[in-house]
Formats: sequence, C-alpha cells, structure tokens
Amino acid sequence: MRKNILYIHFYASLYINKEAFIKEQASSLSYKTELGKTHAIHYLLNNNLAFNEPYELIQLISKKTGHLTFLKKAINYIKTNKCEYVIIHGLDYFLEAAYIKWASGAKIILQHHAEKTYLRKKAILMPLADHWVDGYLFNGKEIAQPFLQKKCISSVNKVYEVVEGSSNFQLLSDNKTETIKKLVFIGRLNENKNLITLLKAITILKTKRSDVHLYVYYTSNEQEPELKMYCKKNQINHMVTFKGSVSQNEIETILNQSHVFVSCSLYEGSGYSLIEALACGTFPIVSHIPAFDFLLKGLEEKEQFDPKNEMELATKLFKVLDTEFTTTRKETIRKHFENKCSNKAIALQIENMLQHLT
Repeated sequence: MRKNILYIHFYASLYINKEAFIKEQASSLSYKTELGKTHAIHYLLNNNLAFNEPYELIQLISKKTGHLTFLKKAINYIKTNKCEYVIIHGLDYFLEAAYIKWASGAKIILQHHAEKTYLRKKAILMPLADHWVDGYLFNGKEIAQPFLQKKCISSVNKVYEVVEGSSNFQLLSDNKTETIKKLVFIGRLNENKNLITLLKAITILKTKRSDVHLYVYYTSNEQEPELKMYCKKNQINHMVTFKGSVSQNEIETILNQSHVFVSCSLYEGSGYSLIEALACGTFPIVSHIPAFDFLLKGLEEKEQFDPKNEMELATKLFKVLDTEFTTTRKETIRKHFENKCSNKAIALQIENMLQHLT
C-alpha cells in the first residue's frame, strides 16, 4: 500500500543551490529514489536557499528560516500533505520529534547519524521524548546498545536495522597484472581513524615482504606531520604514499584498482568508505567495531581485527596478501553489497520497518 513519507533534515545547511545539495547527499537520495517507486517521498530541509521541486521520484523542499519557524512549517507540511511517516535525520532532534508527534499524530522515526550517548542533560530529556517516538534506525542493533542501556531508548523493539546510505560505485573490469599488492586507506587523519595502527602493521611487515604498498587518501590532515614522521623514523616511506584529497569520482577508480581496503577506525556511525569498497569488490580488512560488524555480517571474504592491535592486523594482512584476488572473489564481495547495502536493500529494510509500524 502506497504511503506518504516525509524525511526531515533540521540541521541548518548552506547549500548554494539544489545541485550542490544533490551532490553532497547522493548516497541517501539514491535509496530514497528507490523507495519512491512504491511510496510518495518528500524531503524537507532547512537550507539557506529556498526551493520546492521534484528530483527524480522525490519532492525536495528547502526553506530558509529559523529553527522554531522551520519546525512549525514542518508540522504544517505534514498535515497539508497527509504524511503518515516522518523520518528525522539525527538523534539530536528528539525534542522536535516528540513535538511533531504530539502536533501531527504521524508515525515518528529518528535515524541515528554517528551520535554517541548523551551527557547528563540529554540523558534526562531523551527518555521522556522516547514515549513519543515510534522507532529508531541504526546501522545495526549493537550500535543502539549504549542508548538502550542508558534508557534513552525504552525498548530494543523500537530499533530497526537500516543502512544509512549506499553508493552508486560499480565493480569495474579488472585487468591488474601488478606484482605489488595495493592497500588503500580512505579517511580523515585523526585519532578516531587510527591510521597509526596500520602504519605499525606495515612496519612489522616490512622485513617479511616487499610486495605491498599502502596509499593513503584523506580530506583532513590533523595528524599528517606526526604520521609522516613515523614513516620516516621507521623507514617505511618506500611502502607508504600519502596522496591527500581526491574527488568522489576518482575514489571509485582507486578502489577498483586496489586489492585491499583497510580501516582501523575506533568508532563509526555509518561506515561509508567501507560501503564504497564493498561496492567495488575490494577485499575489506577492518576493525572489529559495531558498524563494520553489521555491514560485513554474512560475508566470508573479509578479515577483522582489534583496532589497537597492530600485530593482529599485520598477521591478517600477511595471510590475505598471500591469496589470489580473483574476479570471482570480487564478485562475491559485490554481491554482498547488493544484498546488504545497495539502494534496493536499504529500501527493503525501510519497507520492513514501515510494515512493522503499520
């Protein structure tokens, strides 16, 4: 049965035009478009440029206004368009969610976006707002555990497992004949991304093999000087190349040309880089954290490790680098992406949630 679904982005954004917004939010717009094949999808955002026009199967509505005025406009939009389900991006907006529920009567769902459990003030208010929230979307129920333990969410039955966003990257034809195995790291150079553990693992490997090279791509460089100093001090400069920032289009080619995607993250809310790697059939060696565990569940072509254990990572790398990166292996990884993280898969996950709440 066709339903009216409204997505709301309360956070004040600064997109200069609709095209900039579409480019930035491509990973989430794609699955919303897929969902729009069976339901009416509206997307309301608080932006510095106002527009109200369709994008493929989604109605995009942007309003430049203050927070409280935007909240009132959102409620009016829900009532005018008879939206039955409202999905709000970000757990920070639990008070707005409660008010919308009280004012409109629509089913209210909050979608987790990397937020961790709250400080004392929010820990008091969120359990009260929970009474008015019908459901929560998380990248796996394990990520929701801290919120359940602190009673910010009253029941695990309110938690639904939905991947936050997908990728339009494709598995490209593979003509690699190089003897050097390419590792790729994509992410910020900060403490959470924990690149130092990977560099320590490379240091362990350097005396055992010469057929591996790490390429590091990053958009922020907080730890760049000390990481480069580590490479120089430990004499692994010949095995590591810091590439810096590249365009989104280039990342698809980079992942397809790489043998192994490595992430040592201590925490992730979504794991977009891993999702992109899976879309390209790149073998994942990633840390054991809830977001990655959820995304990789059911995939045999993977390795995981304690994010602070460079010896374990080095062992996993040594093992995988001795295997063949065949087309069949890449296709297996790509198939897992299609079943778990593709636009169709996410639309089905949301569909299941809607049926449960009906």
